[in-house]
Amino acid sequence: MATIHIHARDIMHHDAVGSFCRQVAVLLQDAGHPVRLWAENTNVEAPHKVEDRRDFWDAVQPDDVIFFNHSIHDPVLERIAALPHRKVGYFHNVTPPELIEQADVATVENCRLGLLERGVLGSFDVILANSEASANCLLEGMTANDAARHRGRIVVCPPLVGADRWSKVIAEALVPSSASVKMLFVGRLVPHKGVQEILEIAEALSNHVPSVELNIVGGPAGGAYVEALKEQARAVEERTSTKVMVRHGISDGELKALYEDTTICIAHSTHEGFCIPALDALAFDKPIFVTAVPAILEVLGEAALVIPKEDRVAAASVIAAFLQDKGLSSSHGELRRARFEELKRLADGELILQALERVPA
Repeated sequence: MATIHIHARDIMHHDAVGSFCRQVAVLLQDAGHPVRLWAENTNVEAPHKVEDRRDFWDAVQPDDVIFFNHSIHDPVLERIAALPHRKVGYFHNVTPPELIEQADVATVENCRLGLLERGVLGSFDVILANSEASANCLLEGMTANDAARHRGRIVVCPPLVGADRWSKVIAEALVPSSASVKMLFVGRLVPHKGVQEILEIAEALSNHVPSVELNIVGGPAGGAYVEALKEQARAVEERTSTKVMVRHGISDGELKALYEDTTICIAHSTHEGFCIPALDALAFDKPIFVTAVPAILEVLGEAALVIPKEDRVAAASVIAAFLQDKGLSSSHGELRRARFEELKRLADGELILQALERVPA
């Protein structure tokens, strides 16, 4: 039987692309397919070994299938596209380079090149994307002929297998908090995620409620932006009753406990391909307040609670009004639960298996 070779430049713990690659490997193996994972960088050893992609070229056999994940510039993409093998591409989207800290020259360049490489994916047999927004972004980067061939045929599929995966995680004990409103942000600590803006919203919210606690979970743990974020957090704590906790590298058990304990979740992104934390908020039946980024609105559907992007005081007022309206809070719970059931069906792995069935024999 043909082996399916799952590729990504990086397959790392606590990374959305890396987690997806590992979940797809388990899904395909359970469906009876031999699988191998390949990456340039990895810190993963189980349940599947991630192999050094320098060895891939001698390992791949003529009848094998390549499952390629694209989220940033990948130096082997053009070489893989040139292979005669059957190919499936999954487009996670690429952060626009202008949203990256310009001092991070390497990442800016990797994002610029990653967007230019959208056209290379046009030669693949089957393409999946994590949202309609990402699918449209991908089509815009293709040649006219490739875009015509793939338009209406890109499989929109969440970038995970098993939306209810938290049921297998045991929550760890938290230090009790008496805050009247607890806020939770989960994601990368980079400018386009709007974490400093979330701090401003938390500070403004403290004018509406007795006390606020904001938990910020993500990485990296250092760097100029993170240090500025922590300094801002200290200043907010000094000015108000708000307590801010910045947490790095926590366990799944700790994160589950934070989700269970929080009052609301929040995201203030400028760009997303999907937004796993939005789905996780639904998994824990928590309201999540978001900026009007197309991919996030896709994930949440009617459960989206949109806040103004440029006015943090107005955003805090929207949150306060929601919390004070018990009828609205109750009816919104029905929307959250209905949307999560829809996402569970979309993320059960069937879309991936069906996409593989479309690969030419």
